[in-house]
Amino acid sequence: GLEISECALRLTPDDWQFAIFPDDNPTRWRSKDRAGQRDRIEGKLVEIGMRVAKLGANVVFDFGLWGKDERSALRWIADTLGVRAEIVYLPIDYEEQRRRIISRYETEPGQFQMSDTELKLWQVQFQAPDEEELRGAEIPPVPPGHTTWSQWASERWPSLPDQY
Repeated sequence: GLEISECALRLTPDDWQFAIFPDDNPTRWRSKDRAGQRDRIEGKLVEIGMRVAKLGANVVFDFGLWGKDERSALRWIADTLGVRAEIVYLPIDYEEQRRRIISRYETEPGQFQMSDTELKLWQVQFQAPDEEELRGAEIPPVPPGHTTWSQWASERWPSLPDQY
């Protein structure tokens, strides 16, 4: 994977969620309380990842990062810390994605289960990065209602301090 080719620390909330909530059934991760806890786990991983990047190591945030605002906030935080951020987009078609999910169920018991309906809904919600974002173009302005990307990020990931 990317963490090997780039000699990077890969941070994924799935691994942490499995470790923290080992007795959850494969669909409990969708519950309202688990979704909120996942956001908090992601916030701590962002904080850890940015500290690691500041120390000079490569970091891969393997979160999905479905929205441009999420990716913009992370790019802004990295820039504030003086570290280079790069959006890496690995497109996948529906059939291959479904095949990989089924393979995970079969080889790693307890994996998060996703229905075809959910997967198709999530595909519609995903905002693929455009060419400008992939090139590392200027970070867009913070969304309305927020004064800084740091504030936006700490609301998106409640455990992430508004300190950048």
